[in-house]
Amino acid sequence: MPDHGALSEDRVAHTGPVPAPLYPAPPWFLPGARILKIMFETDKEPVLQWLPPKLTRSSPPYGTITVEDYPESPVGPFTVAHQFIGCRAGFFIRGFALQSVVSDPIALSALREVWGFPARLGDVSLATEGTVVRASVSAAGSLLCSLSLEDSEPIGADTARFDPSLTLRLVPSLQENMRHDLIQLMQIDPDVTIADAVRGRGAVEYPAASPWAVLPNRNIIAATACSMDTELPLARFVMPY
Repeated sequence: MPDHGALSEDRVAHTGPVPAPLYPAPPWFLPGARILKIMFETDKEPVLQWLPPKLTRSSPPYGTITVEDYPESPVGPFTVAHQFIGCRAGFFIRGFALQSVVSDPIALSALREVWGFPARLGDVSLATEGTVVRASVSAAGSLLCSLSLEDSEPIGADTARFDPSLTLRLVPSLQENMRHDLIQLMQIDPDVTIADAVRGRGAVEYPAASPWAVLPNRNIIAATACSMDTELPLARFVMPY
């Protein structure tokens, strides 16, 4: 009669993102955040090409870029930029995370492994001078995107809208001809407490060779900037791809 091992799941001793992560578990509370958000009309073809089958495109098709500065977090200060595809999950308005750049390697690991953001390491800047807010996103020494909000004017905090984000969390495979052992579609829906908000004339520009130009800017829809307390929460839901 064979003797079976008695190693239970809660005693697995290997290091890795689950038993020994580089970062604290969610939720992460992020006070004093500054966020620039620009929405723009884009082309239908890349929107359909990059949306998962469970999601449908908006009409007209649009994209959103957010540049987010977090002076306090469980892993220290960091900045991050996200490029989203505007979409619908059923009847609900959502933003599907297409590309992300983050300034800190520990935050990078957490954004990928826990929240499923398709992040790469880079430089993200966000600065306010008078009525102008400027931001830039770079990676591997190349500029990916420049953004600005000019002629800003105050608006009510309750008029600034942040839709829930949809992300894909992937577990890589070591089997031949298999890319992933697991793909999960997740909704990230943080609580926000907005201290102040402005709107103004927005601009989004890409260098010709930028991979972020996959969502071309055809027309600015809205540009806002906010100061807020927010979070990176547990997922609202997780479902198979």
